[in-house]
Amino acid sequence: MPGAGEEFARALSAILAEARAQVAAGRAPNVDGLELRLAAAARSAGVDGAAVERGRRSLRSIVAVHRSRALVAREPEPPRARRAPAAFRTKPVVTGSLGVRRADGDGFRLAWDRVPTVTEWEVRFSERADARSDYVDGETLVLPGNETGVEVPLGDALLRVTIIGRGRGGRLQRRALISGLTRDNWRERWQRRASA
Repeated sequence: MPGAGEEFARALSAILAEARAQVAAGRAPNVDGLELRLAAAARSAGVDGAAVERGRRSLRSIVAVHRSRALVAREPEPPRARRAPAAFRTKPVVTGSLGVRRADGDGFRLAWDRVPTVTEWEVRFSERADARSDYVDGETLVLPGNETGVEVPLGDALLRVTIIGRGRGGRLQRRALISGLTRDNWRERWQRRASA
């Protein structure tokens, strides 16, 4: 006649085999029911609590395999639509000795007051893709001294406008630098800084 330990070992083996079969079939083992059967087998065989705890640990490891498989088998969530990185938000900054401003109206036009000593205005446009990039020189315009405004070719990139007023002999009379302009921030308040 088998001993208490052997009787419990057979019962435990049957319980664990059933749990493995359920996991293999893709079903979650009925842990509560299997633990009740384990406790009943332990009482019937008269084994100590340490043997029952070893059986429970074995059962938990089988259940953990099922949980792991369920996590791996889950349909992956569709990738979330990647949002475009938010455009770098900057406020336009104006420096220099020329009082430059937005012209009245709906377009993108800069205006300034006439300066009698200025015979020509040099206007340079430079762009950069983002805050970490360097400005790349673009178009340069030369305007007569009596001109007091210019259309600004704004887009999504950050634009810098350099305005230099020269007098006779090419001598610098006035200058302005407007940095960080975009279509989105054109109507925002511009920061004014003293020229160095």
